[in-house]
Amino acid sequence: MKLIACTLPLLAGLPSVMSAQISLTLPKLPSPTVRATLGPVSVVATLGGHGVTVRAGSPTTTRAPSARLPRTTTSASAARVLATGDQYLGKRYVYGGAQPGVGFDCSGFVQYVFGQHGVSLPRTSRQQATAGRALPVALTALRPGDLMLFSSKGQGVDHVAIYAGGNRMIHSSAGAGGVVYDDLSTPRGKWYLARYVAARRVL
Repeated sequence: MKLIACTLPLLAGLPSVMSAQISLTLPKLPSPTVRATLGPVSVVATLGGHGVTVRAGSPTTTRAPSARLPRTTTSASAARVLATGDQYLGKRYVYGGAQPGVGFDCSGFVQYVFGQHGVSLPRTSRQQATAGRALPVALTALRPGDLMLFSSKGQGVDHVAIYAGGNRMIHSSAGAGGVVYDDLSTPRGKWYLARYVAARRVL
């Protein structure tokens, strides 16, 4: 803050020696700044006490959030579960398999991955459909680490996957031959979405 002392005459016609001391405090204002992007160059001009400072550099690229899905945050426990699932990408699909050395079916993969982090889940996808707490059947309701449950034949739950965030899920798929990520916006992902019937939160 600058303290400015100024002297003002008290009354017209009186000698100027008769004056009042007035203290005026002014707020410190931020330096005016102009930003512009010229093709591949970003320009920032700032007006300061020593004139105008101009800086140029690469523009900052920002990615617009998806219009379909809100931004999701991944809890530490979900991040650990998903990191474990990542270790088994490409592990072959085996019906009834629940161990890395043998291979995994869908529910065996989910049970094993969560079990590595102290979360005990039932063995089959139909049983896992009762674990934790129910969520609305909408992608916008999901957080990474939630279970997605499917009915491929319309006769009860027969498949389970782990929602990984970013419109993707990780699962052991018979059709893909093993553990894969599927993007739910692709034709294959949309096939699953058409059969998506329930979601559970177990973390």
